[in-house]
Amino acid sequence: MTRLEFTARTMREAWDRSNGICECHRVPMLNRPQGCGQALGEGNTFYEHITPDNIKSDNSLGNCAALCKTCWREKTNTYDKPVIAKSNRQRDRARGIRVQPVRPLRSRGFERRQPWK
Repeated sequence: MTRLEFTARTMREAWDRSNGICECHRVPMLNRPQGCGQALGEGNTFYEHITPDNIKSDNSLGNCAALCKTCWREKTNTYDKPVIAKSNRQRDRARGIRVQPVRPLRSRGFERRQPWK
């Protein structure tokens, strides 16, 4: 599944809506009703899907939030990655795709020999 990026128009509208302040209050997973108040600027602005693109292919302004680097990283690491991984596992299971478990080295005859044994 390919990632769909926001259009320039959507990012401009999100920037205008944010007034240069982090919109973490729009992201329910972060649980910040007041927001962090961080100013957005060059190198500190990330346009993030509120609901991950892998789950719901929605590139509208309603699914876009302009976040500071701190809030973006927190959302990505604590929410997006686990949800996307679970979605991929469920999708693979439905398609009959299975990962073969790796056997430990000892069971293959490569047992480590210690000089004191």
